[in-house]
Amino acid sequence: MPITEFASLSLMSPNKLSDPHVVELFSKLSSWQASASGYPLCFFTNQQEFREVYLVTGWNDVAAHEEWIKSARNQELLEIGGKFLDVIGMVHLDLDFSEFPVGAESLVCVRSVGGTEGQSEKGKQDNVVQVQGGWTGYGKDVQETSTGMYCFTENGALEDVVGKGNIGMKTSLKRVAFA
Repeated sequence: MPITEFASLSLMSPNKLSDPHVVELFSKLSSWQASASGYPLCFFTNQQEFREVYLVTGWNDVAAHEEWIKSARNQELLEIGGKFLDVIGMVHLDLDFSEFPVGAESLVCVRSVGGTEGQSEKGKQDNVVQVQGGWTGYGKDVQETSTGMYCFTENGALEDVVGKGNIGMKTSLKRVAFA
């Protein structure tokens, strides 16, 4: 099962998503990384904070992504992007990327922390959020560098959080295309 990479990035002021050097970086990243991984990259922004950029993509496994991270092409991208982009965080989720709605125009991402240890996967999902209709995917960090569950839903119709989980993040995401 392919895993899902979920990376959080932040543009440094005064840079904007429409700046030519930003578009060029994300275009190269999309092309080069997709060539290495075999999976498309999806970019989103936080609808409340447009300097936040989220990358969502697939990898066959963590080792494949680690090879890409060490590659000369990725190092070149990191050097260029380091001048105007901060990497806030990244997790590898046990969410099957082949089921991810790569054409989604918007998503809601909720991260719950705590309250899921020792439960079945279904119990963990029930503890995170209740969702009405549309595609929904759940994943936890396969490397356990972060705790909790991530829930993504395409329709954005999240109801109240239930159970023991605590919301660590709830973000409305809007698709960004870099051409």
